[in-house]
Amino acid sequence: MNDAEAVLSALESIELATLGHFLEEGFCAPEMAAVVPGARMAGVAYTLHLAEPDAVAVNRAIIAAPRGSVLVIEVVGGRHAPVGDITRAAAAARGLAGIVVDGLVTDRQALQDGPLPVFARGFTNLTTKLLDSGLARADVPVMIGDVLIHPGDVVLGDDNGIVALRPGHIDPAVYERARASDAAEPELLQRIAAGEPLEELLVLHSPTGTPKGH
Repeated sequence: MNDAEAVLSALESIELATLGHFLEEGFCAPEMAAVVPGARMAGVAYTLHLAEPDAVAVNRAIIAAPRGSVLVIEVVGGRHAPVGDITRAAAAARGLAGIVVDGLVTDRQALQDGPLPVFARGFTNLTTKLLDSGLARADVPVMIGDVLIHPGDVVLGDDNGIVALRPGHIDPAVYERARASDAAEPELLQRIAAGEPLEELLVLHSPTGTPKGH
């Protein structure tokens, strides 16, 4: 099992928001939202820097992306949609885990009806063209929602947004702490609902004595 597979395995049973209690970096801007509510996405990034609104470059990236990966597209200018119903269907047929677009997408209803998770900043009728200009760059670092994502990074998404993690850069203890936090949450919610004193249930000071929010 390589580093990325180990991260994906560690995160299978962890709520992404729980990571926010223990990590500060890798959380994309909140404008990067799920097209379909309720979707959860996890995979290794295959990246595309789209310098022009070039649909041919997107098609080539879909073919090149490994099965199970997340196609991550940085759209320069951000006005043209590189992803719509056909693109989503092709990515699903390729066996991709999802698509992330730092920009806009099109075919809103079709994307919402489709099975493949898609994340973007919004929707437009202005789409890419069959340019084949050769200016696009695949498998390079891209800026997505104010986060630099490298090829091979683990990319995860849910209704709360997108998280990108660099394998080997996160202390494995973080995953254990997050898993323990998730495991304790149902009982804590039950005790709150039962009316137990909040002073006894909530953490009111950090271990160092500094007040904390969680």
